Amino acid sequence: MRQFIQTWRESQRFLKNKSARNGIVIYSEGDSYDQFLRPVIDALAHTHDDKVHYLTSDPEDRILDKTPAHVEGYFIGKGAMRTYTLNNMHAKVLAMTMPDLNTFHIKRSPHVQHYNYLQHSLVSTHMIYRTGAFDHFDSVMCAGPHHVSEIKEWETMQSLPAKQLVEQGYPPLDKMMALSKTAAVPPIGENGRLNVLVAPSWGPEGLMETRAMEIVRILLDAGHFVHVRPHPRTRQMAAQALAEVATAFKDHPNFEMNEDITAFDALVQSHVMICDWSGVAMDYAFGFERPVLFIDVPRKVNNPEYVKMNAVPLEISYRDQVGAIIQPDRLAEIPAALATLYANAPATRAKIAALRETLFYNLGNSAKYAAEFLSARAK
Repeated sequence: MRQFIQTWRESQRFLKNKSARNGIVIYSEGDSYDQFLRPVIDALAHTHDDKVHYLTSDPEDRILDKTPAHVEGYFIGKGAMRTYTLNNMHAKVLAMTMPDLNTFHIKRSPHVQHYNYLQHSLVSTHMIYRTGAFDHFDSVMCAGPHHVSEIKEWETMQSLPAKQLVEQGYPPLDKMMALSKTAAVPPIGENGRLNVLVAPSWGPEGLMETRAMEIVRILLDAGHFVHVRPHPRTRQMAAQALAEVATAFKDHPNFEMNEDITAFDALVQSHVMICDWSGVAMDYAFGFERPVLFIDVPRKVNNPEYVKMNAVPLEISYRDQVGAIIQPDRLAEIPAALATLYANAPATRAKIAALRETLFYNLGNSAKYAAEFLSARAK
């Protein structure tokens, strides 16, 4: 009840704010989205003269804790008050990383002039996301040419009006590239011990839910250090799987689990990643130029219509260019595959760097382009 009263008060404060009605509003589902939103918010300080109004569903959101001078923050929760606020708000521009606008309970407000989608992954738009996930946005920030071509093809196939497709890039990739320049690959341990980051996606057929116990045991038996970094949705959808792995290996000196995806330490300190279909594999490979070992569990498909399109999802086409792929029934080969990947890491690094230049926009400076677009729409 206390939190409901708090969110009601914050909602009313926002809805009555005349400045918000004529400006830029950014909505965040929670603090884990800070890495996608913060760079754009910071860049707006240089492109937008008025306050940026920031709505969040997380009471622990770091922007609420330390609000930038050009930002006005509001906590609106995750329940009915969020729905009421977003569905009835006024603004020139509303930007968010949450897809599926108008599909579920969050609808377009008739008082918002322009809806913008900010990417929170490098993956393609037409396989992992639900059918029509971006159909009701007026514009979409695109990390690379693949987003542009996919959305245009989908619009043609579905006879949809054309959206504005902004050649932005991807701020988290910029940050990782900057980190990689100062954070060298750590030396391997005794007897060839590697720091292995296991970072799967979420879903009933994902690694965490189906193979994590076996994979961690194989890695530990091979003498490697294992850091498990599950997706936040796994805690919501498969908490038992997390608990089983954490309990089984909690006393092993070479095992660590950390659910904080906002921290980059595990990525910086690892030699190689093991993944399934998670977009974090792209972040890691293209941000740090390090190899990924993919376990070929069933594809994560939320839009079965993707097979009707000519565009091949990037998360399918890039995998063998940044690492190697192992079938789930051949997990015993993981140690040998990791040794080969690490031995070939210098060549892989050069290949990844060249590929990155062709796949993504505005490397190193992408937030600026998002801020300039949002500011122009708000005039």
